[in-house]
Amino acid sequence: MAAKDRLGRQGEQLAVTFLTAKGIRILDRNWRCAEGEIDIVARDGDALVIVEVKTRSGRSHGTAFEAVTGEKLLRLRTLAVKWLTTHTERFDTIRIDVIAIERFAGDFSLRHERGVV
Repeated sequence: MAAKDRLGRQGEQLAVTFLTAKGIRILDRNWRCAEGEIDIVARDGDALVIVEVKTRSGRSHGTAFEAVTGEKLLRLRTLAVKWLTTHTERFDTIRIDVIAIERFAGDFSLRHERGVV
């Protein structure tokens, strides 16, 4: 596995650990359909939470949070609807969160932005 892929998996696991510690229930990970992939699908109370995780080991291409484009956020809304059509659980609201993880000198920092769309 490439170093970039290992870093991405590490970041996603850190995100899952962080979310579950906050009482958010993980429903799905790396859910895929023809239109794309959702990193984490979760339930926070009555809200369906779609979580995009970005992990970076440097800022040469911007911060991890900046890597989540408006186009990506719009695609995540579409993917949320697709996920809902394939599952029986019901929710009052849909929320898109971003977890940006950066690793510098072996240490990780995590930024969780709720409801970015």
